[in-house]
Amino acid sequence: MLTNTSKIWKYFSNIFISIDQLGNVVAGGNPDNTISARVGYYNHHYPFEQGKVPWHWRWFEHIIDFTFYPVDGKGHCHEAYHHDAAEVFDNDVTNFLVGMAAAMIIIPSCICIALLLYFLRGMRLVRTRKISRISHLKRHLEKSIRLLHAAKLEAEEHPEENLSPWFPDCLTVLENSSLKLNMEIDRRATAKKKSF
Repeated sequence: MLTNTSKIWKYFSNIFISIDQLGNVVAGGNPDNTISARVGYYNHHYPFEQGKVPWHWRWFEHIIDFTFYPVDGKGHCHEAYHHDAAEVFDNDVTNFLVGMAAAMIIIPSCICIALLLYFLRGMRLVRTRKISRISHLKRHLEKSIRLLHAAKLEAEEHPEENLSPWFPDCLTVLENSSLKLNMEIDRRATAKKKSF
């Protein structure tokens, strides 16, 4: 069984993510985002006028979510956004580039990927992953701490800017949040063991 923890799955997943990010760049997007994350952002978190999401973003989300349903279940694009939520999303790229992305990238790619994933699912070689929200949040906090440590080091390397004094407070807040989250993870794991 191929799972998201197997080395083969991780290897191919990284290749597909890099191709996905390239496709997003070709469609005028941020090189650090996947198309799925961008679509999830526009469908769930971008403040469109009058609160209406343009039809093409909704259409893209349906196609992509259907494609990845065998491995991700419902809401692939929204989950992809949460995975990349700290990234900068390109606000309001021209409709020409969006149309180009649909015609050249999203639709043909999704057809090929869907055929493969639904075949693997039918052969019982892949299964839908379960998302642990608390573990997901833990990874976000850990990444934030690493980024803040890197920013603190950069500020210390350039003392002429006098930016390093405020970093300890920021780091303390994040590290305390991370500690509390780890305690909650441990509490839940203990409770789960007791229930068996």
